[in-house]
Amino acid sequence: MTQALAGVRIADFTTAHQGPWATQKLGDMGADVIKIERPGGEWSRDLSAGAGHDVDGESPFWLSANRSKRSVTLDLKADEGRAAALDVAAGADAVVENFRPGVMDRLGLAYDDVRAVNPEVVYVSASGFGSDGPLSDRPGQDLLMQALCGLTTAVGHADHPPMPVPFPLVDGHSAMQLAFKAMVALFHRERTGEGQHVEVNLLDSALDTQCQAFTVERNVDHDFERSATGIGQKYLPAPYGLYETADGHVAISMTPLDRLADVLDLPALAEYSKREAFTRRDEIKRTLAETTRERTTDDLLATLLDAEVWAARVDDFDGAAANPQVRHNEMLVEVPHPTGGTFETTGIPGSLSATPGEIQRGPPAPGEHTAEVLGEVGYTDSEIDALAAAGVTDPGE
Repeated sequence: MTQALAGVRIADFTTAHQGPWATQKLGDMGADVIKIERPGGEWSRDLSAGAGHDVDGESPFWLSANRSKRSVTLDLKADEGRAAALDVAAGADAVVENFRPGVMDRLGLAYDDVRAVNPEVVYVSASGFGSDGPLSDRPGQDLLMQALCGLTTAVGHADHPPMPVPFPLVDGHSAMQLAFKAMVALFHRERTGEGQHVEVNLLDSALDTQCQAFTVERNVDHDFERSATGIGQKYLPAPYGLYETADGHVAISMTPLDRLADVLDLPALAEYSKREAFTRRDEIKRTLAETTRERTTDDLLATLLDAEVWAARVDDFDGAAANPQVRHNEMLVEVPHPTGGTFETTGIPGSLSATPGEIQRGPPAPGEHTAEVLGEVGYTDSEIDALAAAGVTDPGE
């Protein structure tokens, strides 16, 4: 089947996780994503997990966000490299970059530079704080945004210090904003012929992903605090949270206490009013936990789910990987590794009946497609060899 973005070319100047994850999603939908890296490859290729752990010599961070792309290596600080990058951008439908504000201007690859050779281009800039404003020159990174935007003060128990979410939540939401806004701009251009400059940033994304919490806490007349026993949200009543079982844990979501009272034979739970379900939630959670600890996870889940209580097993990554629904949804896939073999990663979420996504290729080696791509934009073999000889691109690519 034809992919939805087949024929769309993306010149991808992004690094780290926010930008590459977004362009990977566009690549999985069929776009020709040309990753333009410095000679030797972008810096995140060298990031290891923990104390120097990698995946057959490659960074797991880099592998996770760079499939379905072709790699071109160019020294953007060299005149020849900048010219070659501009030639690639001239034939692109969209250009995506996530350098700090001002970097692409200094390189001569800013929106106005690209628009001069590609008037209808959709140019997407992703940053930490935005292109201007009092914090725009600060470094932007997922943990910093979690800290700035209230997220770390919402996680954990009442007696815990601020705690970050242990995965790049803000990067992920910002990546989705980038991909979404790029598609909106491309759709607008399809209808009008008009390109534009699109901006997304981590700060906005950090706030946007907490829209429910911000709306509650900025408008409801109450000083919400984290619970002492680990109710999962500052502003929700019991039983919302995780409960220990005889052999693991279960999650119980928003459920009326009188229903739990019947299901678990705990008549005391039915005596709490709706207001007390919040004001006495820690007391309720302790009472409920005494019962859940006496039952195995499978037994408790069967009882709860049969009664249509919103509940789930608490799994680690291995448990999630073994989940039959995860396998049914094809959300774990084997992708070609740059040096041979495969590695396991997440698949393509969701589906399209007429134009399904498809992983086009594994993450590329640095500059693997330099000669191929530059040839497509008009460079001869001798011109490509000259760029390599001058150190503008990797030799032999």
